[in-house]
Amino acid sequence: MSTSDGQSLLQERSSAGVASLTLHNLATTVSDLDTAVAWYEDMLGFVCEVRMPIPEGEVAILQGAGVQFELLAPSSMAETPLRFAALFADPPNHLLPIGNKFLVFQVDDLAIASAELAARSVEIVWREKELAPGWVATAIRDFDGNLINIFQRH
Repeated sequence: MSTSDGQSLLQERSSAGVASLTLHNLATTVSDLDTAVAWYEDMLGFVCEVRMPIPEGEVAILQGAGVQFELLAPSSMAETPLRFAALFADPPNHLLPIGNKFLVFQVDDLAIASAELAARSVEIVWREKELAPGWVATAIRDFDGNLINIFQRH
């Protein structure tokens, strides 16, 4: 195959390759699957679509906020799950470890959402804080300490 043929094939496939990329789901490991499923259902309104064993433990697939969220519990592994304190540091030190920081959602009315979360006794890191011009957010932690940010544009 000539170079021009290879480039032509690559151009034809490009719309079906990386250019077709969409978000499939988000995933996180949890310390206790029962507690995690209940927390995301009760606090954020997710719905558990399926729950099943996997070789490493168990998985639950939740739907909500326009995303599919995969909760993984490594309960069948010989090793003990690890928790790295630096990954759960309070802001602004949460920015120091390289890697994921927040699960981020957006709402129409942050004041109402913040009040609802407070009424549910969710741990609030900051409430209705302007992070940048036009962006206000409430940050919370799930039961495992993972950071979740809820934005509103204005």
